[in-house]
Amino acid sequence: MLTPSRGSAGTSASAAATAADNTPATKSGSGGVQKTDFTQMTHKQLFDWVNSKIASGEMSFDESSTFISMTVSMPVDGSSMAPDDKQPVNFMQSVRDGMERALQTNDSDLFARLQTALHTMQRSQGEVRGVNMTV
Repeated sequence: MLTPSRGSAGTSASAAATAADNTPATKSGSGGVQKTDFTQMTHKQLFDWVNSKIASGEMSFDESSTFISMTVSMPVDGSSMAPDDKQPVNFMQSVRDGMERALQTNDSDLFARLQTALHTMQRSQGEVRGVNMTV
């Protein structure tokens, strides 16, 4: 039987925070510090975050597949599949909900992939992604 893992949401800060034009998933703190926040992130911000992790070598293309599937916004009218850059989503809760569905359907592969994604998000939650230097 599958059981969900309850890890603590650790935070980490990148020693060398780099500013980017498309700073993903950010919450401004004091001094313009921008931090990753998977609880208030658009699909596009998640997509940009995944791309930055792949580009830096912190995530393999295979590891990114679960995250990439979360970046697709499926409008009811089917008009666009481009990552939504307007509507914030709580991706951590979405993953927890998916894990619950995987338990109900006894899909151990999906559960394991989502659990890995959740652990990655927990480790990266609060990570410094950039600094706004404008005054």
